[in-house]
Amino acid sequence: MLFIPRAIKIALYLALLFSLAACHLTSKPERELPLFDLMPVPDSLNGGGWLERFQFSGLVEQSMLVSTEFARPLIQIAAVSFEGVPLTQLQFDTQTQKLTSTNSLGVELDGRKIIYDMQSAFWPIALLEQHMRDNNRVIERNIAGQLTRRFYRNETLTREITYNGVLIQLNELEQNYRLKIERLEEY
Repeated sequence: MLFIPRAIKIALYLALLFSLAACHLTSKPERELPLFDLMPVPDSLNGGGWLERFQFSGLVEQSMLVSTEFARPLIQIAAVSFEGVPLTQLQFDTQTQKLTSTNSLGVELDGRKIIYDMQSAFWPIALLEQHMRDNNRVIERNIAGQLTRRFYRNETLTREITYNGVLIQLNELEQNYRLKIERLEEY
């Protein structure tokens, strides 16, 4: 049996861990990068708000009521369960990109992801096109009588959003989740 001193074993183990960590840091998959930069509140939304029902499916199954208010430069969101239990509140300053959030009951929601999904679905197409990152694009078309937005990364479809009256369906292909949004009230 080969005898390797403990100090050398530890050094080799640490070297292996650092090597794996370095590989992970340098090989960040392109699909994790956003398709566009987060944007300011459009004039058409400033001073308004929505009450919506969200239904997530994919890695996590979650339903909630979401209230969103726009007061330039802020986006304020409050989510509650259907029983009225507070889940999360967040405030995003679109000028400074500062996100403040509080989560209740151990429910972890990524505030930036919520803003990203909202902007991809509801911001004007011209603003989205203006803020797209390199090698990404968005196309909005009427397909089979439904307005549809399709997002591409290097010519690969990554996200599709369809609009059917008050019902919006977002299908995120890279991260394997779906979001159904039903607009209950607009103010």
